[in-house]
Amino acid sequence: MASPPPAPVVPPAITGALRKLAARWADAQPRERANYAMYLVELCTALGVEPPRPAGSGYEFELSVKVVNRDGSESTNFVDLFKRDHFVLEAKDAAAGRSNDVLLRKAYGQARSYITHLPGDIPPYILVLDVGRTMIVWDRWQGGFGGFGAGRRIDLPSLHERPEDIALLRDIWQFPKVRDPRERAQRVTKAIAEKLARLAASLEARGFGQERVSRFLMRCVFTMFAEDVRLLQDEPFRRLIDEVALKNPKEFPPGVEDLWRAMNEGKRFGFRKVLRFNGHFFAEAEGLPLTRDDLTVLLEAAEKDWSDVEPAIFGTLLTRALDEKERHRLGAEYTPPEFIARVIRPAVEEPIRERWTAVQAEVLQLLEAGGTKGRKAAGNRKAAEQRLREFHNWLRSLSFLDPACGSGNFLYVTMHAVKRIEFEVLNEIADVTGTRELRFQEVDPSQFHGIEVKPWAREIAELTLWIGFHQFWRRAHGDVQPEEPILRDTGTLENRDAVLVWGKKIEIPEKATLDRTPRIRHPVTGELVPDPDARIPYYEYRNPRPAKWPPADCIIGNPPFL
Repeated sequence: MASPPPAPVVPPAITGALRKLAARWADAQPRERANYAMYLVELCTALGVEPPRPAGSGYEFELSVKVVNRDGSESTNFVDLFKRDHFVLEAKDAAAGRSNDVLLRKAYGQARSYITHLPGDIPPYILVLDVGRTMIVWDRWQGGFGGFGAGRRIDLPSLHERPEDIALLRDIWQFPKVRDPRERAQRVTKAIAEKLARLAASLEARGFGQERVSRFLMRCVFTMFAEDVRLLQDEPFRRLIDEVALKNPKEFPPGVEDLWRAMNEGKRFGFRKVLRFNGHFFAEAEGLPLTRDDLTVLLEAAEKDWSDVEPAIFGTLLTRALDEKERHRLGAEYTPPEFIARVIRPAVEEPIRERWTAVQAEVLQLLEAGGTKGRKAAGNRKAAEQRLREFHNWLRSLSFLDPACGSGNFLYVTMHAVKRIEFEVLNEIADVTGTRELRFQEVDPSQFHGIEVKPWAREIAELTLWIGFHQFWRRAHGDVQPEEPILRDTGTLENRDAVLVWGKKIEIPEKATLDRTPRIRHPVTGELVPDPDARIPYYEYRNPRPAKWPPADCIIGNPPFL
């Protein structure tokens, strides 16, 4: 259960000091070298954080860095403000008539060029300051800082009115790692998967088939997720369990079936109309009977913060939770998202970013050449907007294929990388036009194709992509409602063999081999050992021929399976 986090409590002394700081610098004359250090010292004092220390301390103004130029020569540059393991900051102070946006873009480029030449590890934050006006913040928690459009803008004159931005800046200065979402996401995801595995085992022990159990739990999964990203208001699923079913378990199946039918059709449930989810997850609405113990486990899962689930590992863990043969591996290692990103980055992200960087350079030239006022400025802004829209249309036209997609981990990490670039594009369009469009056609799961031989892995891959899509939507658009239906059966994930197509498949029992996978507990040691009765069936394929793959611009996947 995730309720909107309360606004951070900021001491009145800090808000008062920030208000005075804004008033003091409101009419300051632009003079970068004279102003930026003084302003930053005063900003630190107002925020209640330590101001910069003397040179050589690791938290200092004008840190010298040696940079290797393209021709192989070395030059010495200076970082405006550096705090080791925290941030690198570049400052500008725009004169009247100059485009602040152009200056800030250049400052970000400078900061990026210094990153690999700094002492110690790469800091988690880049900050760009327009003295007294704007601070832009980039973090690398998602694997990289991204482009200029990925930055979070903080309006400094009104900073005293926004406790969330005050808390962010104080954390960057004092405890930057508390903002890293990755460890928490993986911990929450593993805890949820363990509860679903317990539930699946309980239902199967009472005679329910794996397919019925899996479909039921997948509906539960997306319902709990939908509550926590506010696609489903008032937490009807959690309240049904907590307020009704725990008192009378027989009320759970009809209650949850009514809810799922409402979600499928976009009808009223209780006093509120529900969004239309559609897809095929809710086309069937069977609610399985649960014991009080089962409902307690399901309530514990519902009370987790599903908005924090990490899709890149959730698919693997859910596959293991729902598959009796794989359940023993629930605590085993999985491929971390960072490892997947090492494959995705050169195969997908870097080629797209290379093209995006060229577009950004064109936009920057147009904005710089047009100035800030007059007909030429308006014309150049229109041309810049058109160039950005053309790039976004190209991004929307791309298709990606994982021919051994499993539970969708590589497809999700790919989608996340493309969505991050798209987020930068949409921010750039908003900056150029002055308005943010909320009904934009965006990169979505329909662009991501997969082939998977295991039917439940394919189903989970689809679930993983939609969870990832709606997580990103919420981060980018807040409480703005996405288009209905919330889920769509894209038809881009196929359950079949990616290597062969055949006319007939014939099992040859006498050629079956021993299945050496540890599956049962040894009666003496308690360790997992192979089942002596388990066999791997042997099949012959008649009239085999190569399988065809759907067309794609990029083919990605786990290298051992490609």
